[in-house]
Amino acid sequence: MNKRERVFAALSGEKTDRVPVGFWMHFKPEAYYGTTAVETHIKYFNESRTDICKIMNECTYPCDHNIQSARDWKQVKIYDHTAAFIQCQTDVIKRVVSHCKDAPTVATIHGVVASASHTLLGIPKYDSIGRFAQLYHLRTSPIMVWDAYKKIADTLCTIAKESIKAGAEGIYYAALGGEEDGFTDEEHAKYIAPLDQLVIQAAYDAGAKFVILHMCKPRVRLERFIDYPCDIVNWGIEESQISLTEGKKLFHNKVLLGGLNNQHGPLIDGGYDQLEKEIHKIITMTGGKRFILGSDCTLPGELSYEKIAMTVRACESYNLSRRDLVSAKR
Repeated sequence: MNKRERVFAALSGEKTDRVPVGFWMHFKPEAYYGTTAVETHIKYFNESRTDICKIMNECTYPCDHNIQSARDWKQVKIYDHTAAFIQCQTDVIKRVVSHCKDAPTVATIHGVVASASHTLLGIPKYDSIGRFAQLYHLRTSPIMVWDAYKKIADTLCTIAKESIKAGAEGIYYAALGGEEDGFTDEEHAKYIAPLDQLVIQAAYDAGAKFVILHMCKPRVRLERFIDYPCDIVNWGIEESQISLTEGKKLFHNKVLLGGLNNQHGPLIDGGYDQLEKEIHKIITMTGGKRFILGSDCTLPGELSYEKIAMTVRACESYNLSRRDLVSAKR
């Protein structure tokens, strides 16, 4: 199988020649746009051997006025397809797609909550003041913040549509806001989930063949995302303390993506033998069906591409070891 055949076979529940792999990382700022971005993506895809070509979108949501109080959310604007930051991203998508014929390409969409954090204080760091400022502003001025969230969602719908139009076959939707120590279940259901789902549905309506739902950050409540339209689910196993087996019960009709820790462990600081052993264990545990080997989140930028390519080799060796076992039994 080539990469495309392998991934779509996994999506449909058919047998694959080996478990597909999907890994990604953030590149350096000089590789965010233009020719350098295209060349960096192609180099990564070729050397890492990943089966999914995920195109990183490092464009932050623009806001002319930094949001420091609830009333400042009025400054958030809706952007159409002519916006420079959207055109820069779709240009990268078009050019990367032209080089990736044998693998499915996926465009990254930062979700509503993540995009909202880009506008706060000029600091696109959700883990810092942005996260708590959003909570405080929403709880004290829900109408103002909701209106801004809706503008952001409408813009993300445009980005999703333009990404598919540019040639991306799928969307990787990074959903934030599901942490149990942040928004309450009621706040998430009322203010966040409907807009997240609006954007994802816009991608499908534009022709997306599949959507990867990434549920990010520690202590995320996966139950909040059960009704989200998507085909593949991915979350931080260590951060959430929810195993692949437990997640499969929640998302029983979805393809699972993950298995390896992105901060430590065999993939980050282990040798090949240790990594192979861990991957074989994961594939056996999941059954290898409707499963894509990946990590909890983006990999460290300094990780060698050769190390990522080792995961492919380990998936291949799993099939060989299984065939040897069957032959021995015969």
